Amino acid sequence: MASMKKNQTQLLAPAGSWESMRAALQAGANAVYFGVDKLNMRAKNTVNFLIEDLPEFARVCHESNAKAYIALNTIMYDHDLSLSKEIIVEAKRSGIDAIIAFDQAVIMMAREAGMPVHISTQTNITNIESVKFYSAFADVIVLSR
Repeated sequence: MASMKKNQTQLLAPAGSWESMRAALQAGANAVYFGVDKLNMRAKNTVNFLIEDLPEFARVCHESNAKAYIALNTIMYDHDLSLSKEIIVEAKRSGIDAIIAFDQAVIMMAREAGMPVHISTQTNITNIESVKFYSAFADVIVLSR
């Protein structure tokens, strides 16, 4: 697995397909993020990965010394929570490195499963007090665009 020093820049690339994931890794990405099923902001614009793909995705990334992150960064409704939990549990089992999230339920489920959380840009953090708040839940926070 890729090892990053504190404050080291990380080249993170989206992957909407196996081809784009492999292209990102060949181009030198340190990490790749992707969505599973319909619970990510790119769900309508990509070929989404399936839960069954998680072990292979993690393996391919790790063989390239890159990290594998799942974006569970949509608004979650009650009917989405079961699938979210299933994805998080399988992510942990498969060796996925972190969950990118902004919904508090997903953040809580990921933490309960022992998965690192990266706070998504969708959270729209624009000030230091919000950074302080979310730092209690994650080591990585992606600020507002």
